[in-house]
Amino acid sequence: MATAKLSDYRKIIADAAERLVKSGILTKSNHGNISAKIPGSDTFLLTSVSNLAQITMDNIGLFDLENNLLDGSVMPISAEIIPMHGIVYKTRPDSGGALHTHSPFATAFAVASRAMPVSYEPMVRFGMAEGVPVAGYGPRGSQESVDNIEKVLNGQDNLRGILLENHGVLTFGADVPAAVDANLVMEECAEIIMYAYNLGGPKEIPVDMRVAAQQRAQSFAAIGERRA
Repeated sequence: MATAKLSDYRKIIADAAERLVKSGILTKSNHGNISAKIPGSDTFLLTSVSNLAQITMDNIGLFDLENNLLDGSVMPISAEIIPMHGIVYKTRPDSGGALHTHSPFATAFAVASRAMPVSYEPMVRFGMAEGVPVAGYGPRGSQESVDNIEKVLNGQDNLRGILLENHGVLTFGADVPAAVDANLVMEECAEIIMYAYNLGGPKEIPVDMRVAAQQRAQSFAAIGERRA
């Protein structure tokens, strides 16, 4: 892989980290990690420190799908989570980016071991029409935790992210910005749904209405931009 191309993807990751910090959805420690699959290869880049406010292009390592470090460096606390990103690219080969955070409202659902219901329309419009499931707990980065993630990823097709029981959030998409978008949408939905529990509980959108909402969004997208 040409150095210049790796540099391009490192820049994408660094920009995503800055966007997440500025968004305000992270915990106070700015904890998180971001990876990018390198097209045409079995390798991915992964942030090597856990504070996204400290990410630079120099502390992003390159790994293969067996979680071996090929280039750069990785700190011990980040080395633990390499397999968590690797399993995304093994089970979801169409994914080009993955993101792990402890965004508070979504993580609250994970801590409660409660899947997010489809009760807020953005979930339907942004690829979460079957909800956000929970992967069972295993110590951070352990084989047990990776196996639990793999089980959920293999068990449901239409996913943009999952909840990691007692831990946090894992999102993914066609590229790094899409993985970031998924986390932002998931956190917004989790916040709104959480408030709804104070008003008698969230009401799920019927399945036929989810389909109708998706079809409506697709039909308008197909028209494209309109100008007067």
